[in-house]
Amino acid sequence: MSVECLMSKAGRLLVTLGLAVGMVSAHAQAGCPIPLKKGLRDIIQSGQDADAPLRAIDQRPPAEQLQGLADAALRRSAQVGAQRLLAEAAELDLQEVIARARPQAYVNATVGPTVWRETGSPRDQALQAQGGVNVMGVLYDGGRQQQLALWRQQLSKAARAGLFQAQEQVLLETISTALERNRYRMQGQVFQQHVRKMACLVGMLEDIVSEDRGRASELNQARKSLSQAELARDTALSLSRQLEARLSRYVGAEAAAGDGIAGALVKILDSGEVLRKLDQGYDFQSFRAQVQASEHLAAVTSAAQRPQLNWVVTGSGSWRGEDKAASVQAGVSLSYNLFDGGATESASLAAVRRAEAARFQYEEFTNMRVARVGELHEAATSAFDRARRLVDVLRESDRVRQATFQQWAQLGRRSLFDVMSSESDHFNLRVAYVNALYDGYLANSQMRSLGGGVLGWLRPQ
Repeated sequence: MSVECLMSKAGRLLVTLGLAVGMVSAHAQAGCPIPLKKGLRDIIQSGQDADAPLRAIDQRPPAEQLQGLADAALRRSAQVGAQRLLAEAAELDLQEVIARARPQAYVNATVGPTVWRETGSPRDQALQAQGGVNVMGVLYDGGRQQQLALWRQQLSKAARAGLFQAQEQVLLETISTALERNRYRMQGQVFQQHVRKMACLVGMLEDIVSEDRGRASELNQARKSLSQAELARDTALSLSRQLEARLSRYVGAEAAAGDGIAGALVKILDSGEVLRKLDQGYDFQSFRAQVQASEHLAAVTSAAQRPQLNWVVTGSGSWRGEDKAASVQAGVSLSYNLFDGGATESASLAAVRRAEAARFQYEEFTNMRVARVGELHEAATSAFDRARRLVDVLRESDRVRQATFQQWAQLGRRSLFDVMSSESDHFNLRVAYVNALYDGYLANSQMRSLGGGVLGWLRPQ
């Protein structure tokens, strides 16, 4: 083959590659600018089909999207419904104890035939009726009834706080699931763009190999990178679909929305503000009520060792044949346990120990939450700082990959491995940027839950 022929052939290749570089640089985000063969068109089209759900973007403001998810989650949650019934049951238990502290009245009656016989007299038989009324009330019980009422009152508070705590848990789980779904959706979009870029590169190399069979190994390398990009894309989209299914279990049809909720979670809360609001959290309220309930229960067992003094009024009447009788009695009853083998004392000491243990658990819970606030604040700050720094790195990475591509395509000074490596590094950095953002969003949502609660934030009083 003549030198002119070789130069002509090389020139055609360089022109082809030069045009490809310009077109890819100008239209990288719009899709592959190079005419593709049918197989590559199918690859691109499959990615677009997989991306189709991503184009249904929720246009509502972020706070409104978040409110919609929250309302749907609270309506559908069986956990919240069960906790609401438990709170109502605890309130009814309190009403029962209060009612038992009031005077109690009991009625009894008996009707039936009676047979009797006196000495020296014939047997007699008649219908007999008896009835009575007992009314009694507490004069002194060592404070037992009062402590019982206070115990039930604190349990009712704990149950009511537990209802709001369950709502917080449902909301936080819903928000976390929606954020994770959106994370993998974004990853799927990034990997889809990588697929398109690799498909363009494969198309270019197929044209080159048709002219120069000696570069078939480069085509194989590009196809391998294309397959890896497709695998990463499909994995991300599969995870997003799994999380979509989980989210639909929480919020139903509202799961199709919520793409933009991250916009409401950008602000990093001040850790001092969160710590000041920490004891306002429903979990703290529930824990404090349980601690106080355990203290009142210990007082109940202690009061049970004291004398019990009640007033009693009893009225009774009977009717037998022509005989009638009636009586009324009023008095005071006293009961006191002289000796039970130490059972009451042991029960009282056990209740005191449980109350002390509950106080220690509350202190440990407080310390853990304070430390957790510090961890989440550092996580959110670090994640958003990482995202900001990655923007600069991505800008430089984009320059590197474009320069590498041009040097390979136009000057032959870089290998195809360098081109694919720079492309892979760039898209991995983009995925790292997405992960950094969503790590920050998740940390912020958890801090919201600790600092006064997500429910209080969405529905300010």
